[in-house]
Amino acid sequence: MVERLRAARLELGLSQADIADRIGTTQSAIARLESGHSDPRLSTLERYARAVGVEHAFEAGRTTAPTLERTADEVRASLKAGEAGEALRHVIQFLDDIDGVDRAAVRQSVRVEPDGTGDERWDALLAGIAEYASRRAGLSTPGWASAPGRFLRKFWFVVEELMGRPMPGLAALSAGSASPELASRGVFLDRASLESV
Repeated sequence: MVERLRAARLELGLSQADIADRIGTTQSAIARLESGHSDPRLSTLERYARAVGVEHAFEAGRTTAPTLERTADEVRASLKAGEAGEALRHVIQFLDDIDGVDRAAVRQSVRVEPDGTGDERWDALLAGIAEYASRRAGLSTPGWASAPGRFLRKFWFVVEELMGRPMPGLAALSAGSASPELASRGVFLDRASLESV
């Protein structure tokens, strides 16, 4: 697929910088994507496809609507493999997938309580994501997301998990910029980390 996108870019006479401008990223990110030295999000590939007029490139692969239940399964698998960064990518992909869909679709995507991930911190994060997505769509928070087990007793700074060591400066930054839906659960992740690049 990446080769198909690259070929479409070249056929249109567009540079990597042109594509980067069109999809809101950097030329170096496009170079890494095209070289195969990155693991891009599906939403990034979709934006690239739209930028070069390859509109229906990914529709066959999308058979079902995104759900937080499925995202929890992906997070669980990533955590089992020791890939916390990949687990967070699944959460961000979920938010990308429901961005711009109608309220009914958002309600459907968060209504079922997902099984536990095996880590109470990630369970709290997913509850916060359910509330965050619901609030953005003008919906009430699903009842399961407010259950006592979805709140941490000890603060969790996600950046320290991802970096594998204490990061006091970044932890302080995330404490100041975390969404209230996550912070109320003791999960501190800066708001910008919830947005796709």
